Amino acid sequence: MRRTFLFSIVLSLAIIFITSCPALKFTLTIQIGGSGTTDPSEGVHEFNKNQVVTVKAFPESGWEFDSWEGEVSTPDSTTTTVTMDKSKTIKAVFVQDQIGSIIDKLDSLTPLSFRHGEELIPLVPNNIQRFLDLLEDDDPLNRWAAAYAFQRNQLDQSVLDDLEDYLDDENLSIRALIAVAFLLNGDESGKSVLENLLTEDTVMMYSIPPVLLSDFAEVILNAYYPAEYPLTSFSPQTTTVSGGPCEYTVTVKVVFHGAGASETQVEAWETDAEAIWNGADGSREWGDGCCTVKFEFDFSVLAEGAQPPDDAHVVEVKKVNGSHTSWVATPLPTPGSTETTTGEWDSLDTGPVIAHEIGHMMGLDDEYHNDEDGNYVNDNPQPEGSPPSIMAQTWGGAQPLTEHLDAIMEAADIECDCDYTLTIDPPYDINISPGYHTVTVTVVKEDGKPAKNCDLTLNITGLHPKSDVKLKTDDAGKSQYTYQCVRLDHTGIDNINVTGECGALGYAIKKWIALWDLFPFGITPFDGQEDFPYSIPMAIVFGVEPTLALEAENLAFNVSVMMGTETLYSTKTHQTEIETPLLLEPGSDFTLEIVPISLPDTEGTPTVINFSTLPLE
Repeated sequence: MRRTFLFSIVLSLAIIFITSCPALKFTLTIQIGGSGTTDPSEGVHEFNKNQVVTVKAFPESGWEFDSWEGEVSTPDSTTTTVTMDKSKTIKAVFVQDQIGSIIDKLDSLTPLSFRHGEELIPLVPNNIQRFLDLLEDDDPLNRWAAAYAFQRNQLDQSVLDDLEDYLDDENLSIRALIAVAFLLNGDESGKSVLENLLTEDTVMMYSIPPVLLSDFAEVILNAYYPAEYPLTSFSPQTTTVSGGPCEYTVTVKVVFHGAGASETQVEAWETDAEAIWNGADGSREWGDGCCTVKFEFDFSVLAEGAQPPDDAHVVEVKKVNGSHTSWVATPLPTPGSTETTTGEWDSLDTGPVIAHEIGHMMGLDDEYHNDEDGNYVNDNPQPEGSPPSIMAQTWGGAQPLTEHLDAIMEAADIECDCDYTLTIDPPYDINISPGYHTVTVTVVKEDGKPAKNCDLTLNITGLHPKSDVKLKTDDAGKSQYTYQCVRLDHTGIDNINVTGECGALGYAIKKWIALWDLFPFGITPFDGQEDFPYSIPMAIVFGVEPTLALEAENLAFNVSVMMGTETLYSTKTHQTEIETPLLLEPGSDFTLEIVPISLPDTEGTPTVINFSTLPLE
C-alpha cells in the first residue's frame, strides 16, 4: 500500500513536469532580393520544431519571381514549404521582368512605340515557356508580342510542335505571324496558312505602318517562294543603278516633310551621307576591285501640299530637342506616299545616322542587337584596325563594307564584268650592259578609262631574275619599274611579265648586249691629205661590234678632239657619223677620244687615236 502511494506521487510529478515544460521552437529568417513581398513577411519568425511552414512570394510590378534560396521543398515555385527541423534562413529572389517591361512600352496609341518589339526577339531562346504562356493570354497585345518574337527566331522542333495549334488561331494576325515562324525554321506548314490569307482585306494587328494581311502574306510568300509568288502590288526596291560595265552609280531619291525638314538640314544630310558611302576616293571599289560604285543621294524637301514623286522614298522629319529613335520601315513600303511613309527621322540626326538609314533604303539589314540586359551587341565586328560596319554602328568612323556593295548590286541583278588591258612599254628593246632599264606599265579598263590604284605583280626571268615585285598604278593608270644591269659582259634576255587585277596581263622582252669593240673607219682631214689649208671640216666615222648594239636605247658616245691639253670639240651623241666644225691647223698633233656610254652615265673603255696634220710647206 505504501509503495503504491509513493509510485503515484512520482508519476504525478513526472506528468506535471512534462506538461508544464514549454515546446521547442526554431526561427525562420525570410529575406528578399529584388522587389517583391512574401507571406510570411520579410523578417524573423518563430515556429515549433518540425512544423511545416508554407511560404509564398509575390513580385511587384515590373518584376518576376526567380527562385528561393535556402532549404525549401521547391525552389522554383512561388509557393513552397519549409520544414522547421532547425533554425533556417531563406531568400525570395526577384528579378526585373524584362519581357513585361518591354511589352509595357508598346502603346497602341503611339505607332512608333512598336519599334520596341524588336527588343523581344533576342529574349526568346532563354524564355520559351514565358512566350508560350503569353500566347495563351487574354490580352491581344501580349499575344501579338509573343507571336512577333517567335517569327524572328530559330526554334527547335519541340517548340514548333507547341506552336502548331496557333496556325489555326482565330486571330488572323497571330495565325500569320506563327506561319512565318514555321517558314523561317524550314517547315512549310506555314505556306498554306499565308496562301489562305492572300485575299484577306483585314488590317494586320499592330502593323506599323498599317498593312493588309493580304499584302503581308504576299510579301512573305515572295521572300520564300519568289518564282511562285512574284510581287505585283508592292515595290520594295526603289534604288536605281546605272552605268557599266566598269563604273556604276547607285541613286537613292528621298523627299522629306514634317516640322524638322529644312533645306539646310537636308543638304547637310546628303553631303555627309554621300561622303560616308563614297569614301575618300569619291567612289567604292566593287567586284574584286574591277568596278567602282558611286553613290548619289537625291534629297529634297517636299513643298507644302505637294504630292511626292512616285520614285521617291518619303520620310517625315520630327523637330526634337531630346532623344528620339529614327527608323526605316522593313520591308520598305510603296514609294511616293505620305500615308505609308518609308521612315521617321529627327532634326538631330547626324550624317552617320542618315548613312545607316540610307543603307536600309538600299535593302540592307541592321547588324546589331541588344542582349537580355539591353546592352548593345555588334553582330558584324570587323578585324582590328578596320573601320566598323555602318550597318552595325554609327560611331568610330563606321563605313560601308564590300559585302554591302555586293548585296546592293546583287539586288539590282548586276555583276561586275570589266576586264582590264595591260601594256608594257617598251615591249621590246635592247640595252648595252651595264645599264638601267625602265618599263612603264599602263592598265586600262574595258571602258577605256585608266585603272587607278590597280595592284600589279612583276616577275623577271633571264639575266636578272626578280620575283613578285609589287606595283600600283597611279591616277593615270600607270606604274614604272626600273632595274639595273651591273656587269659589263652581260649578254642575254630578260623576260618581263606583269599581272594585275581583273584579267590584266602583259609581257615584254629586254635584250642586253656587251659592247665588244669600237673602232674608227676614218678621220678627215688626216695624214697625207693634200688640200692645204684644210678647208674641209673634220668628220669622224666609227663602228661598233656587235652591230646590234647600235639598237640599244641606252647607248651613246662621248666624242672629243683635243690639241695637247686643250679640248677643241666635245659632244655626246648616239650617232657614229659626226661632222664637226673643226678646221685643223697644219703640222699639229691631235687626239681623238671615243668613249661608249651606258646611259645615263656609265662609261665604257675609251678608244684613243693620235694623229697629225701635214706641216705647212
